[in-house]
Amino acid sequence: MSTQIREIDNYFSVKVELLPLGVAIPCDVFIQEEGEIKTILKKGEHFSLDIKNTLKDKKIEMVHVNQGDKKIFQNFIFEFKPKEYFNNILDRYTINNEFYYKIEKECLNPEIPINFSLYVHDGSNFQLLLEASEENPKNISQGQLIEGDILISKRDLNLYKDYLQKLIKENKTEPKILKETTKLLLREIYSEPTNRKNLLILGDKIEEIINYGTLESKMIENLLIMKKLDNYNYVHSLNVMALSLSLGLKIKLEKEELRLLGLASALHDIGKTRISPLILSKLGKLSEKEFQIYKTHVIESVKIAKELGLSDKVIDGIAHHHEKLNGTGYPFRLKGEQISFFGKIIAIADAYEMLTTPKAMKYALTPYNALMILVQDKGCYDKSLLQTFIKMLGRII
Repeated sequence: MSTQIREIDNYFSVKVELLPLGVAIPCDVFIQEEGEIKTILKKGEHFSLDIKNTLKDKKIEMVHVNQGDKKIFQNFIFEFKPKEYFNNILDRYTINNEFYYKIEKECLNPEIPINFSLYVHDGSNFQLLLEASEENPKNISQGQLIEGDILISKRDLNLYKDYLQKLIKENKTEPKILKETTKLLLREIYSEPTNRKNLLILGDKIEEIINYGTLESKMIENLLIMKKLDNYNYVHSLNVMALSLSLGLKIKLEKEELRLLGLASALHDIGKTRISPLILSKLGKLSEKEFQIYKTHVIESVKIAKELGLSDKVIDGIAHHHEKLNGTGYPFRLKGEQISFFGKIIAIADAYEMLTTPKAMKYALTPYNALMILVQDKGCYDKSLLQTFIKMLGRII
């Protein structure tokens, strides 16, 4: 990533060169001088060449805005300097989440034309990969899919969904299409958590996954999404659901139990939609106060599940996914058999998925090392379920 941005406590910081000259700034702008934060521009004032030269003379390269004004400031830079915005202001997560949608490369079939443009973001640079439209559809070869995230504009999401439907007609059992359509559905659910229509569609999708898992021994490998630095709740939830259902199939749960487990695992983090993005996407360790706020996502998830009228089994699975057998979990500090069976399954899947996911300032663990940590957390996880989970993952370690 570029070093054009960084964060200090309570402020969002950017290079001076990114400020457009002669334009009214939509928020207060500060500098750090002699260890103090000082106001350099008041909201509505223009950034002039004189101010720029003064900062240059003082060898001040960074300006700062309050975290509360971060979104307003980002939109401002995007309006006046869109290229610099993409290359310097946004990280991979923000680009994908706010303006574009990351698609899976394997879902692009060279034989079926696409009627939406493709973009690529390699972590530093953002560029157009293939320009296409409904009036001018084009085919894409695998050789054109260069290294990086392949993105589409959010306004083209419906066109992409139609494209996936064409692929489904070609081959209804393709796991890559099942994975991608499920990911899109979970994205919609995490955008509109209380939309009951999407919940009904999710139930059908879970049944489709269960039927696929019953026939295909490599369900985990085919459905898990290998993440880079993307911190999407819905991608995490898809992975946790795939792991939980795989474990449920391994211990031979009945089909209805699997369906309920799928709902609980898919929605276990739905309450994070009510937690501040500043906390969810913070670089580094959360403060004690921030962590206490973060932990409330469990209660918020339960509230949403109740609003949706989900069954007690599903609600308990959601409520207990951070509980540990020895009572050190949260939010209820339950012990042993106080924790629901679904909660015990999702706790293992969730912990493993988090450990094997890279974060901005932390490398992902290998599957082997992640499982070793779960084993070494004595008294935290159900021993029998964990042993089955380890055996289940044995072929991909």
